[in-house]
Amino acid sequence: MTRKPLPPGRFGLPWLGETLSILRNNHGFYKDRVEKYGPIFKTRLFGNSFVIFSGHEAFHTFATDERIVRGDADPISAEQIFVNSLALMDGSEHHLRKSVMLRAVGFRSAIASYLPTMQELLQRTIDPWLTSGTGDDLRADLQRFAARLTGALYTGDRSEEHAAELDRHLANMRDAFMTLPVPIPGTKYGKAIAGRKRLDEIIGEALEKHQRGGYDDIVSRMMVAATDADIPVDALRGDIRHLIFAGQGGYFVPLTLTTMIVGQHPDIMERARAEVLAVSPDGPVTMEQIERMEYLEQISKEVRRYFAMNSATFFGRVQSDMEVGGYRIPKGWGAMGGIHINMRNPDVFPDPDRFDPDRFEATAEAALPPGSYVPHGDGQSTHHRCPGENIVTVAVKMYLTLLLRKAQWSIPEQDLTLTNELFPLPASGLTVRFREYVAVAG
Repeated sequence: MTRKPLPPGRFGLPWLGETLSILRNNHGFYKDRVEKYGPIFKTRLFGNSFVIFSGHEAFHTFATDERIVRGDADPISAEQIFVNSLALMDGSEHHLRKSVMLRAVGFRSAIASYLPTMQELLQRTIDPWLTSGTGDDLRADLQRFAARLTGALYTGDRSEEHAAELDRHLANMRDAFMTLPVPIPGTKYGKAIAGRKRLDEIIGEALEKHQRGGYDDIVSRMMVAATDADIPVDALRGDIRHLIFAGQGGYFVPLTLTTMIVGQHPDIMERARAEVLAVSPDGPVTMEQIERMEYLEQISKEVRRYFAMNSATFFGRVQSDMEVGGYRIPKGWGAMGGIHINMRNPDVFPDPDRFDPDRFEATAEAALPPGSYVPHGDGQSTHHRCPGENIVTVAVKMYLTLLLRKAQWSIPEQDLTLTNELFPLPASGLTVRFREYVAVAG
């Protein structure tokens, strides 16, 4: 082991290392270094030496090897935004609390119970576009939809004032990861911490209401699962915060990008429409219909592969010396998996810069090696794989179903450069032109 080389890369400045570089351009940081050093490289971030794992074999090792333990290496921004969340822990407590999450957001029966609410709120978002023929800022509209859904499924408050408040605080919390973690009031980071504290108050109020009964939503299902697992209800606060934070971005980001990319590919739009009209042409969208729409699922997966939604996993710590890809990884180093760069690997995804939903045709998807398609992580669902993977897939398919039943759309000329945010989106916010779909006879 001692004869193996360390991974290539550079440590940069004392203590700071390359921290400023990753803050300036989160996604570009990984892309630039993979091009320069290869899929496994070293760096120094936030005072810690790190190894970044990409390439399907290395990523799978990161996600499944027991010598890498999550927590104890995350930057202060993650520790303060996700405090008391299972994202920052490992072991038996993590697995138990993760099982509680999965019963509320991962199981088919739970997701099916949320479909009427999701359809109602999506239709409320879509209808003004179809009436006016224009969506001037789909990002903002879909971001507000995600906040409304949060109110409906977590807090029990469906008011527009509540959705606006959630939207504001969650946007501020996302900014915590794009600036130096100095909690001065009025700064981006100060607003992020204030937003997290207010969200904790909202969650506390929601738990009190739910304890009086009368709800069937994510929080009520988590409470039942926690009671069954002998977990105090108060222990759910950090995990609910994590789900709310991840959930809003998990909905509005892929929905915005799906609208853009399908609008740019009329052939994909019409193939998807044919499936929708054959399976779910009108009325309530059921889980059975959702599951039958295979091409829509391929689109939803290719959107998450193609676009830079998540740059990297939460951080871990190497517990004992290990070898990965011919490199020596010393005990005590930090570790993380590079998500987006891993899914642009041409050895697994030929011509990776081409948008092609057929990559996820059933036979092709089954042939993908472990650790290659990882927008929500890798490994077992009860470990650190994102519990919201299935519900995000359902949301994208529901959204496309409602649009394709009635509309065609195109993307007019605008600035579609992806922003330098935690979740990069079109700089224009995305303007879309809609027109009624009219079937051609014969």
